[in-house]
Amino acid sequence: MDIHKLEIFIDLTKTLSYTETAARQFTTQSNISKQIQALEKELNITLFDRSHRQITLTKTGEILLSHAINLIAEYQLLQQDLQEHLKKEELSLSILTIPTMANYQGFSLITQFLKEHPEINLQLKEGEGNQLLPFLEEQPNHLIFVRTFETPPLCYDVWLTEEDRFVAVIAKTHPFAHRDHLQLIELKNEQFVLLEKETLLYQPTIDLCREAGFEPQILFKSSRVDLLLNMVSNEIGVTILMEKTIEKNWSESVKIIPISPTKVSYLSFLRKKNLQPKASQLFWNYLKEKGKS
Repeated sequence: MDIHKLEIFIDLTKTLSYTETAARQFTTQSNISKQIQALEKELNITLFDRSHRQITLTKTGEILLSHAINLIAEYQLLQQDLQEHLKKEELSLSILTIPTMANYQGFSLITQFLKEHPEINLQLKEGEGNQLLPFLEEQPNHLIFVRTFETPPLCYDVWLTEEDRFVAVIAKTHPFAHRDHLQLIELKNEQFVLLEKETLLYQPTIDLCREAGFEPQILFKSSRVDLLLNMVSNEIGVTILMEKTIEKNWSESVKIIPISPTKVSYLSFLRKKNLQPKASQLFWNYLKEKGKS
């Protein structure tokens, strides 16, 4: 049912004049007549008695009137609720991030953005590497903060915040703890504790060891950087991690040493290339103003 026809019907019950209703609705008398006739045909009833000079509302018209008033009121509430929802959705921003985001500049950019835009409703979620790109397919107000080793596909907007690289982490009591640099091949006989496959750092670590000329002996795998560092500090193996994932306080418990070969990773915000909601565009503009690429 056309809500506008009901609005015309309600107006005509007030004026009981096609001419006056037409003026109030900014249309013609003939159009008002057509709208009422169409409504009568749709409901298979007669709404007005036209047998006299002035039209009058029929009994069936009176029944429709009470329902029409309620329908219009409900429709207006629906429109209001939808507008409020859309406004809230426009100001919502979801960012899925790697677990170690707090160690990177991306985290500072988010916190400063929220201070400047308190109206934005941010949902910050943590996910493993293999969960990040699929997250972007869900809604246009979704972004990710991700680590990549290669250029992302062209279907994404990319804002690079910084780089990171692999380092070796060994116990303070390890024979190499006095060294300022290591050839990775020197660790070929060690037991390794590594990040597991879901983090997307496992395979690059394995590839790096193979590039150095050996297959790593893997004692343990975990998604938690702190657990691996605890094991290393207790002399249970060595590990290879991205340097900036290691919080500064760990330098008292383990030795962090640059290695050759190493591999550079790129920390970036990504979003889909399409029409962006207000919150997403505000954040992207903020990155252009405050960040670096």
